[in-house]
Amino acid sequence: MKTLFKIEQIKILRVCLIILFVLKISMVAGQTTVNYTESNEIIANPERGLQKYSITNSNYNSQSNYSNLSQTALEGMRAGSEKATVLFRYFLLDSYFNTDISTTYLNNIQNDFNVIRASGLKCIVRFSYSNGQSTAMQQPLKSQILKHIAQLEPVLSNNKDVILSHQAGFIGTWGEWYYTNSDEFGDKGIINQTQWNNRKEIVDAMLKATPPEIPLQVRYPAIKKTMYGSSPLTSKTAYQNSPNARIGFFNDAFLNNYGDMGTFSVSSPNQSPVGTSDYTYLSNESLYTPLTGETNGLNPPRTDGSNAVLEMNASNWTCLNRDYFGQVWLNWINSGHYDEILKKLGYRFVLTSSAFELKENKLNFEVNIKNIGFARLILKRQAYLILKNTQSNKTFTFLLQTDPRTWENSLIISQVFDIGSLPDGTYNSFLFLPDNNEPVSNRPEYAIQFANLNTWNKTNGYNELFQQVIKKSPNDTITTGFRPDIRFEIFSDPILAQAVLNSTIFLKNVTLSVMNMNGQIVHKTHNISGKSFIINRNNLPAGLYYICLTDNKTRLTAKKLIF
Repeated sequence: MKTLFKIEQIKILRVCLIILFVLKISMVAGQTTVNYTESNEIIANPERGLQKYSITNSNYNSQSNYSNLSQTALEGMRAGSEKATVLFRYFLLDSYFNTDISTTYLNNIQNDFNVIRASGLKCIVRFSYSNGQSTAMQQPLKSQILKHIAQLEPVLSNNKDVILSHQAGFIGTWGEWYYTNSDEFGDKGIINQTQWNNRKEIVDAMLKATPPEIPLQVRYPAIKKTMYGSSPLTSKTAYQNSPNARIGFFNDAFLNNYGDMGTFSVSSPNQSPVGTSDYTYLSNESLYTPLTGETNGLNPPRTDGSNAVLEMNASNWTCLNRDYFGQVWLNWINSGHYDEILKKLGYRFVLTSSAFELKENKLNFEVNIKNIGFARLILKRQAYLILKNTQSNKTFTFLLQTDPRTWENSLIISQVFDIGSLPDGTYNSFLFLPDNNEPVSNRPEYAIQFANLNTWNKTNGYNELFQQVIKKSPNDTITTGFRPDIRFEIFSDPILAQAVLNSTIFLKNVTLSVMNMNGQIVHKTHNISGKSFIINRNNLPAGLYYICLTDNKTRLTAKKLIF
């Protein structure tokens, strides 16, 4: 039995050493700094990464309460190795060339959104009237399309919490605005001013019918530049309720020839569009708006994995269709670029370090973050510091003065919080980036996980900072100023269940407190004196603790202790 007990203690010691390796904690002059370790895992974060393809079928028009989406399948997407959290939902309206969209169809759209929400996903939506090129008209008359967009306004508004973007379909085969067979809209890139005006009416109606929080996407840079001007977005003009700030792009021929099949203007089929005015324009706009789409054919060397990573980063890709084009994806797997693409599509936030310093009731907070993804965050959300009382489990929320949509490269967030209204006690701390929309704002699937080891709490969607705040009343406050003239060393022996704390000077009438990982004081000894102190584990469970030594309400040291 004694041997087994020692083996168990050794196991606990190893676990504690691993924790100390992952989180490097230091205390200097009252400030506690924690350094975090970056994770290499693929993360199921919202609004980024792989998008999976789905299209409505013929039953969608006729069967009430019908949905051809499976909640089990969608949950499997999110839980699988690829961690896909975005569904591309293609609503085919080929039955409504001359009539309004039926109530049955509209109700079934709502059923889809219910399934998507229950599955913890978001979706990119596109409406189109043709899913294959032919000599027939590829869309109704403009007047009918405008009626349809007005019909869709309520369902878009009611489900804005699960819509990532609304693509400007409606015109042309696949809703890509090229093959139309229409005098009203122009065809195959031959478009006069009247036809451009008709096209702009469609986008203007979409902007009106789509909640302002949801961005639109158009197929080609020329569409946005022709309709709304070519002035590039800036940090001052972005994130406004204006057409330029709301419209991004979908590129459904990424890396193919002819300038991604007409996405960019090039002079020859095999000219790389990189460096062209269209490419530069799109790369700037996609800093602030979504760029999503798919590959649609092999075109080496542009479709080679190494170049794909370079161009995804250069043009700020948020999502890419995993279901097409198969051979391109297979090549990326074989070349070893697949995992990097899965990790870096969209944003990827990493905690570098944090620093806490409590002076009276003012908490000086600083956190270092980097974004190593291809793009920024697209949809607006807030960031919060959460302080959770270790005894009552009550949480207190503090808004950070930052816009996570602007996070790129490396950044530092510094802020001072007044915690005077908090009840006395010990608080654990977390970073929380929930969804802005109330229907899903408290669901952890819609909160953002930082790419760090051992920081994610999947139950509530918090990111653990491993910083503790001890709040005490003014007449019992322990200041955070450390004595620079005193140095301490601690020697622990988990096998003997005791530790020795040595000081460089003789201390008189100090208080020694032992706290567990939840910040609770589990042992306290008052009025002890000397240069060496023996700490016995007694009946405490084996594990990691903190020792706090105070003299006249001044914290002399805080040390980790492994029993």
